Amino acid sequence: MDVKPAITAISWTGGKDCNLALLYAKRDSSLDPRYLVVFRISEQAFHAHPIPLMRKQAESLGLELLFVDFPEGTTDYFQAYVDGIRNLHDTYEITTISTGDMDLVGTMERNWMERCCEAAGINVHLPLWAINREEALNIMIEEDFEIIFSCVKSPFFDASWINRKLDRTALDDMKKMISSGLTPEQINDGVKPLDLCGERGEYHTMCIGGPLYKSKIWLDVNDEPNKQETKQTSWKGNIHNSSCIWTISLKGDEGNK
Repeated sequence: MDVKPAITAISWTGGKDCNLALLYAKRDSSLDPRYLVVFRISEQAFHAHPIPLMRKQAESLGLELLFVDFPEGTTDYFQAYVDGIRNLHDTYEITTISTGDMDLVGTMERNWMERCCEAAGINVHLPLWAINREEALNIMIEEDFEIIFSCVKSPFFDASWINRKLDRTALDDMKKMISSGLTPEQINDGVKPLDLCGERGEYHTMCIGGPLYKSKIWLDVNDEPNKQETKQTSWKGNIHNSSCIWTISLKGDEGNK
C-alpha cells in the first residue's frame, strides 16, 4: 500500500534558512510541501522580514501563505503556538511542519517547534538542525539562492550591509570578522563571537530568487535603511547584544502588513 506524502507547511520568515528547508522538503518524497506559515502577533509589522516581500515570495513559489496570529498581550506563547498548529491541522490537513532552525535559542533546552508540534500531535521536520554554519551557507550559494541582508546589528555590521547580497564575498568578510576576534570592551559588554548564519540574531535575510522561484523578486528600496538605537539587551544564553539595528526600507511599505 502506497503511503501518501505528508501535507507539509514551512515555518516561514522569507529568510535563507526557511528557504533551504523548503528546498529539502521539496526533495523529500515523504513530504508534500503546500504551505508557508507565518507565526506572528496580530498584524504586527516585520521590519527584518517584510510581509509584502513574503507575499511576493509565495506567489513566485506557487505556495499558499498562511498566518497564525496571536492577540496582542499574549503571555502563554507555547499554548498559542500549539493551538495555532492544531488549527492548521484541522483546517488544511497539515501533518508536518518544516523549519530552518539550526540551533537552540537563548536558554531553551529543546527546539521550540519540536515541542509545539509534539504537543499539537503533528510531526516536525528539522533538515538543518546542528548543521555546520559554513557548510549551510556554501550550500545556499551553490544552490543559487539569491539572498539579501534585510537586518543587521552592531557591532559586527553597519548600514552598508542592508540589501547586500549574501555571496562568497560577504561570507569571506564575515569569516574575517570572526578571525579578528572581539575587543576587550565587547567582551565586557557581553558580546559573543559572530555566528556565521546569524543564529544569535546578528543579522537576518530575505530570499529574492533561487531554484524554486518561478521569477526573481524585484525590490524598490529606499536609499537609507531604517535605523533603531537600542539599549544593550540583558538576555542570557546566545542572544546577541546590540546597540544599533538597521533594517531594509521598502518604498510604499506603509505598515508592512
